[in-house]
Amino acid sequence: MRILIIISIVFVGLSSCKKATLDGLAFPSVALDSYEHKDYDNHELEIPDEYFNAPIQQTLIPLTSVDEVTGETYTIYGLYMGDTANISTDTIIYFCHGQSRHNDFYWTREVLISHLGGLHNYGVFMIDYRGYGMSEGSSTEQGLYEDADAGLDWLIANGATQEKTVYYGFSLGAIPLIHRAANRTDFQPIGLICEAPLASTENLAQSSVLLNIDSEFVTELELNNAEQIKNVNVPFMWLHGYEDDYVEINNGELIYGNYQGPYKEAHRIENGGHADLPAVMGYENFLSTFLTFIRK
Repeated sequence: MRILIIISIVFVGLSSCKKATLDGLAFPSVALDSYEHKDYDNHELEIPDEYFNAPIQQTLIPLTSVDEVTGETYTIYGLYMGDTANISTDTIIYFCHGQSRHNDFYWTREVLISHLGGLHNYGVFMIDYRGYGMSEGSSTEQGLYEDADAGLDWLIANGATQEKTVYYGFSLGAIPLIHRAANRTDFQPIGLICEAPLASTENLAQSSVLLNIDSEFVTELELNNAEQIKNVNVPFMWLHGYEDDYVEINNGELIYGNYQGPYKEAHRIENGGHADLPAVMGYENFLSTFLTFIRK
Protein backbone atom coordinates (compact mmCIF):
# COMPACT_ATOMS: atom_id res chain seq x y z
CA MET A 1 0.00 0.00 0.00
CA ARG A 2 2.91 2.34 0.66
CA ILE A 3 3.91 1.86 -2.96
CA LEU A 4 0.50 3.09 -4.08
CA ILE A 5 0.89 6.30 -2.11
CA ILE A 6 4.38 6.86 -3.56
CA ILE A 7 2.94 6.39 -7.04
CA SER A 8 0.27 8.95 -6.17
CA ILE A 9 2.93 11.52 -5.32
CA VAL A 10 4.56 10.97 -8.69
CA PHE A 11 1.22 11.61 -10.35
CA VAL A 12 0.80 14.81 -8.35
CA GLY A 13 4.10 16.12 -9.60
CA LEU A 14 3.62 15.07 -13.20
CA SER A 15 -0.01 15.63 -13.94
CA SER A 16 -1.62 17.50 -11.03
CA CYS A 17 -4.32 14.88 -10.62
CA LYS A 18 -7.17 15.57 -8.21
CA LYS A 19 -7.30 13.70 -4.90
CA ALA A 20 -10.38 11.77 -5.98
CA THR A 21 -8.47 10.40 -8.95
CA LEU A 22 -5.50 9.49 -6.79
CA ASP A 23 -7.73 7.76 -4.28
CA GLY A 24 -8.75 5.38 -7.03
CA LEU A 25 -5.20 4.01 -7.01
CA ALA A 26 -5.78 2.63 -3.51
CA PHE A 27 -8.23 0.02 -4.81
CA PRO A 28 -6.68 -1.64 -7.88
CA SER A 29 -8.95 -4.50 -8.87
CA VAL A 30 -8.92 -7.36 -11.33
CA ALA A 31 -12.23 -8.07 -13.06
CA LEU A 32 -13.36 -11.48 -14.28
CA ASP A 33 -16.01 -12.61 -16.74
CA SER A 34 -16.50 -15.82 -14.79
CA TYR A 35 -15.05 -17.64 -11.79
CA GLU A 36 -12.90 -20.77 -12.08
CA HIS A 37 -12.22 -21.30 -8.38
CA LYS A 38 -10.28 -24.59 -8.10
CA ASP A 39 -9.31 -24.47 -11.78
CA TYR A 40 -7.85 -20.96 -11.56
CA ASP A 41 -4.14 -21.08 -12.42
CA ASN A 42 -2.76 -18.44 -10.04
CA HIS A 43 -4.01 -19.02 -6.51
CA GLU A 44 -2.60 -16.94 -3.65
CA LEU A 45 -1.50 -19.90 -1.51
CA GLU A 46 -0.12 -23.27 -2.59
CA ILE A 47 -1.89 -25.35 0.02
CA PRO A 48 -1.20 -29.08 0.55
CA ASP A 49 -3.07 -31.53 -1.68
CA GLU A 50 -5.06 -32.86 1.27
CA TYR A 51 -6.73 -29.44 1.50
CA PHE A 52 -6.74 -28.55 -2.20
CA ASN A 53 -8.34 -31.82 -3.32
CA ALA A 54 -10.83 -32.11 -0.47
CA PRO A 55 -14.52 -32.49 -1.47
CA ILE A 56 -15.34 -28.82 -0.97
CA GLN A 57 -19.01 -27.86 -0.91
CA GLN A 58 -19.33 -24.32 -2.23
CA THR A 59 -22.02 -21.96 -3.50
CA LEU A 60 -21.59 -18.75 -5.49
CA ILE A 61 -23.93 -16.09 -4.08
CA PRO A 62 -25.03 -12.89 -5.89
CA LEU A 63 -25.52 -10.02 -3.43
CA THR A 64 -26.89 -6.50 -3.70
CA SER A 65 -24.68 -3.73 -2.33
CA VAL A 66 -26.27 -0.29 -1.95
CA ASP A 67 -24.59 3.11 -2.15
CA GLU A 68 -26.00 4.80 0.95
CA VAL A 69 -25.69 8.28 -0.58
CA THR A 70 -27.03 7.79 -4.11
CA GLY A 71 -29.15 4.67 -3.62
CA GLU A 72 -27.43 3.05 -6.59
CA THR A 73 -27.19 -0.74 -6.37
CA TYR A 74 -24.41 -3.08 -7.43
CA THR A 75 -24.38 -6.84 -7.81
CA ILE A 76 -21.38 -8.24 -5.99
CA TYR A 77 -20.48 -11.90 -5.43
CA GLY A 78 -19.76 -14.03 -2.41
CA LEU A 79 -18.52 -17.59 -2.18
CA TYR A 80 -19.89 -19.75 0.64
CA MET A 81 -18.05 -22.92 1.62
CA GLY A 82 -20.15 -25.34 3.60
CA ASP A 83 -23.82 -26.28 3.57
CA THR A 84 -25.95 -23.13 3.23
CA ALA A 85 -28.84 -25.04 4.80
CA ASN A 86 -26.85 -25.15 8.06
CA ILE A 87 -26.00 -21.44 8.37
CA SER A 88 -28.40 -21.03 11.28
CA THR A 89 -26.66 -23.77 13.28
CA ASP A 90 -23.04 -23.55 12.09
CA THR A 91 -20.45 -21.10 13.36
CA ILE A 92 -19.56 -18.86 10.42
CA ILE A 93 -16.20 -17.31 9.50
CA TYR A 94 -16.92 -14.11 7.57
CA PHE A 95 -13.77 -13.52 5.50
CA CYS A 96 -12.79 -10.31 3.70
CA HIS A 97 -9.78 -10.76 1.43
CA GLY A 98 -6.84 -8.55 0.45
CA GLN A 99 -6.15 -5.98 -2.22
CA SER A 100 -6.31 -6.22 -6.01
CA ARG A 101 -7.41 -9.81 -6.53
CA HIS A 102 -10.65 -11.74 -6.23
CA ASN A 103 -12.41 -14.88 -5.03
CA ASP A 104 -10.50 -17.06 -7.51
CA PHE A 105 -7.10 -15.84 -6.31
CA TYR A 106 -8.04 -16.22 -2.63
CA TRP A 107 -9.89 -19.49 -3.17
CA THR A 108 -7.12 -21.56 -1.56
CA ARG A 109 -7.11 -19.35 1.55
CA GLU A 110 -10.86 -19.87 1.92
CA VAL A 111 -10.36 -23.63 1.40
CA LEU A 112 -7.72 -23.63 4.12
CA ILE A 113 -10.02 -21.82 6.57
CA SER A 114 -12.84 -24.23 5.69
CA HIS A 115 -10.71 -26.97 7.32
CA LEU A 116 -10.86 -25.39 10.79
CA GLY A 117 -11.61 -28.28 13.13
CA GLY A 118 -12.18 -30.55 10.11
CA LEU A 119 -13.67 -29.92 6.69
CA HIS A 120 -16.80 -27.76 6.90
CA ASN A 121 -16.91 -27.88 10.68
CA TYR A 122 -17.34 -24.12 10.23
CA GLY A 123 -19.03 -22.30 7.37
CA VAL A 124 -16.82 -19.77 5.54
CA PHE A 125 -18.12 -16.85 3.49
CA MET A 126 -15.89 -14.63 1.33
CA ILE A 127 -17.02 -11.63 -0.74
CA ASP A 128 -15.63 -9.80 -3.75
CA TYR A 129 -15.81 -6.02 -3.36
CA ARG A 130 -17.12 -3.76 -6.14
CA GLY A 131 -14.91 -4.03 -9.21
CA TYR A 132 -13.27 -7.25 -7.99
CA GLY A 133 -13.91 -10.49 -9.86
CA MET A 134 -17.44 -10.47 -11.28
CA SER A 135 -18.68 -7.76 -8.91
CA GLU A 136 -20.06 -4.59 -10.50
CA GLY A 137 -18.92 -1.03 -9.84
CA SER A 138 -15.68 0.51 -8.60
CA SER A 139 -14.38 0.14 -5.08
CA THR A 140 -14.11 3.05 -2.64
CA GLU A 141 -13.53 3.32 1.08
CA GLN A 142 -17.25 3.78 1.80
CA GLY A 143 -18.00 1.07 -0.74
CA LEU A 144 -15.91 -1.41 1.25
CA TYR A 145 -18.14 -0.86 4.27
CA GLU A 146 -21.31 -1.12 2.19
CA ASP A 147 -20.09 -4.30 0.48
CA ALA A 148 -19.21 -5.82 3.86
CA ASP A 149 -22.74 -5.00 5.02
CA ALA A 150 -24.20 -6.68 1.93
CA GLY A 151 -22.41 -9.92 2.77
CA LEU A 152 -23.33 -9.69 6.42
CA ASP A 153 -26.97 -8.95 5.60
CA TRP A 154 -27.10 -12.07 3.42
CA LEU A 155 -25.70 -14.19 6.24
CA ILE A 156 -28.23 -12.76 8.70
CA ALA A 157 -31.11 -13.32 6.25
CA ASN A 158 -30.02 -16.95 6.02
CA GLY A 159 -29.92 -17.53 9.75
CA ALA A 160 -26.47 -16.43 10.95
CA THR A 161 -26.37 -15.06 14.49
CA GLN A 162 -23.85 -12.77 16.12
CA GLU A 163 -23.25 -15.40 18.82
CA LYS A 164 -21.87 -17.78 16.16
CA THR A 165 -20.08 -15.47 13.71
CA VAL A 166 -16.37 -14.62 13.55
CA TYR A 167 -14.83 -11.84 11.42
CA TYR A 168 -11.53 -12.53 9.63
CA GLY A 169 -9.90 -9.74 7.63
CA PHE A 170 -6.67 -10.18 5.70
CA SER A 171 -4.73 -7.02 4.73
CA LEU A 172 -7.25 -4.72 2.97
CA GLY A 173 -10.04 -6.94 4.31
CA ALA A 174 -9.31 -5.85 7.87
CA ILE A 175 -10.54 -2.34 7.02
CA PRO A 176 -14.26 -3.08 6.51
CA LEU A 177 -14.39 -5.69 9.28
CA ILE A 178 -12.79 -3.50 11.95
CA HIS A 179 -15.16 -0.74 10.87
CA ARG A 180 -18.23 -2.97 11.04
CA ALA A 181 -17.20 -4.46 14.38
CA ALA A 182 -16.76 -0.92 15.70
CA ASN A 183 -19.91 0.64 14.22
CA ARG A 184 -22.51 -1.99 13.44
CA THR A 185 -24.01 -2.35 16.89
CA ASP A 186 -26.90 -4.56 15.73
CA PHE A 187 -24.48 -7.40 14.98
CA GLN A 188 -21.44 -7.99 17.17
CA PRO A 189 -19.39 -11.10 16.29
CA ILE A 190 -17.86 -13.39 18.88
CA GLY A 191 -14.39 -12.46 17.67
CA LEU A 192 -12.34 -10.38 15.22
CA ILE A 193 -9.19 -11.73 13.53
CA CYS A 194 -6.93 -9.37 11.59
CA GLU A 195 -3.91 -10.51 9.60
CA ALA A 196 -1.40 -7.91 8.32
CA PRO A 197 -3.72 -4.91 8.80
CA LEU A 198 -2.99 -1.31 7.79
CA ALA A 199 -3.15 1.22 10.66
CA SER A 200 -4.11 4.26 8.55
CA THR A 201 -2.95 6.20 5.50
CA GLU A 202 -1.48 8.77 7.90
CA ASN A 203 0.63 6.14 9.64
CA LEU A 204 1.71 4.70 6.31
CA ALA A 205 2.92 8.10 5.12
CA GLN A 206 4.71 8.97 8.36
CA SER A 207 6.36 5.56 8.73
CA SER A 208 7.98 5.66 5.32
CA VAL A 209 11.45 7.16 5.00
CA LEU A 210 10.44 8.16 1.47
CA LEU A 211 7.35 10.07 2.59
CA ASN A 212 7.91 12.89 5.04
CA ILE A 213 4.66 14.67 4.27
CA ASP A 214 1.11 14.89 5.54
CA SER A 215 -0.99 12.10 4.03
CA GLU A 216 -3.76 14.63 3.31
CA PHE A 217 -1.52 16.06 0.58
CA VAL A 218 -1.81 12.76 -1.22
CA THR A 219 -5.23 11.36 -0.40
CA GLU A 220 -8.53 11.97 1.33
CA LEU A 221 -8.72 8.31 2.33
CA GLU A 222 -8.53 7.60 6.04
CA LEU A 223 -8.67 3.79 6.29
CA ASN A 224 -8.16 4.45 9.98
CA ASN A 225 -8.09 1.02 11.57
CA ALA A 226 -5.97 2.28 14.46
CA GLU A 227 -8.71 4.69 15.50
CA GLN A 228 -11.68 2.44 14.74
CA ILE A 229 -10.24 -0.42 16.81
CA LYS A 230 -10.74 1.70 19.94
CA ASN A 231 -14.48 1.16 19.51
CA VAL A 232 -14.29 -2.63 19.02
CA ASN A 233 -15.59 -4.48 22.07
CA VAL A 234 -15.24 -8.10 20.99
CA PRO A 235 -12.22 -10.43 21.46
CA PHE A 236 -9.41 -9.58 19.04
CA MET A 237 -6.56 -11.60 17.51
CA TRP A 238 -3.81 -10.02 15.43
CA LEU A 239 -1.22 -11.77 13.24
CA HIS A 240 1.64 -10.04 11.41
CA GLY A 241 4.98 -11.02 9.89
CA TYR A 242 8.15 -9.31 11.07
CA GLU A 243 9.39 -9.23 7.46
CA ASP A 244 6.20 -7.76 5.97
CA ASP A 245 7.50 -5.12 3.54
CA TYR A 246 4.05 -4.31 2.14
CA VAL A 247 2.24 -3.33 5.34
CA GLU A 248 4.99 -3.07 7.95
CA ILE A 249 4.40 -4.66 11.33
CA ASN A 250 4.34 -1.27 13.07
CA ASN A 251 0.88 -0.82 11.52
CA GLY A 252 -0.42 -3.86 13.36
CA GLU A 253 1.40 -2.87 16.55
CA LEU A 254 -0.46 0.44 16.59
CA ILE A 255 -3.83 -1.25 16.08
CA TYR A 256 -3.08 -3.85 18.74
CA GLY A 257 -1.95 -1.20 21.23
CA ASN A 258 -5.09 0.88 20.65
CA TYR A 259 -7.50 -2.00 21.21
CA GLN A 260 -9.36 -1.51 24.52
CA GLY A 261 -11.78 -4.44 24.45
CA PRO A 262 -12.19 -7.48 26.70
CA TYR A 263 -9.47 -9.76 25.31
CA LYS A 264 -6.62 -9.60 22.82
CA GLU A 265 -3.79 -11.80 21.63
CA ALA A 266 -0.91 -11.16 19.23
CA HIS A 267 1.07 -13.46 16.94
CA ARG A 268 4.23 -11.81 15.58
CA ILE A 269 5.68 -14.26 13.08
CA GLU A 270 9.45 -14.61 12.61
CA ASN A 271 10.41 -14.61 8.90
CA GLY A 272 6.80 -13.91 7.98
CA GLY A 273 6.07 -11.65 5.02
CA HIS A 274 2.78 -10.15 3.94
CA ALA A 275 0.85 -13.08 2.45
CA ASP A 276 2.82 -16.14 3.52
CA LEU A 277 1.93 -16.54 7.20
CA PRO A 278 0.00 -19.81 6.73
CA ALA A 279 3.05 -21.40 5.08
CA VAL A 280 5.63 -19.84 7.42
CA MET A 281 3.66 -20.82 10.53
CA GLY A 282 2.82 -24.22 9.08
CA TYR A 283 -0.71 -24.84 7.84
CA GLU A 284 -1.79 -26.98 10.79
CA ASN A 285 -0.34 -24.50 13.28
CA PHE A 286 -2.05 -21.62 11.45
CA LEU A 287 -5.40 -23.40 11.69
CA SER A 288 -4.78 -24.39 15.29
CA THR A 289 -4.08 -20.76 16.20
CA PHE A 290 -7.42 -19.70 14.71
CA LEU A 291 -9.29 -22.57 16.31
CA THR A 292 -7.91 -21.92 19.80
CA PHE A 293 -8.92 -18.25 19.58
CA ILE A 294 -12.41 -18.98 18.29
CA ARG A 295 -13.07 -21.52 21.04
CA LYS A 296 -11.94 -19.31 23.94
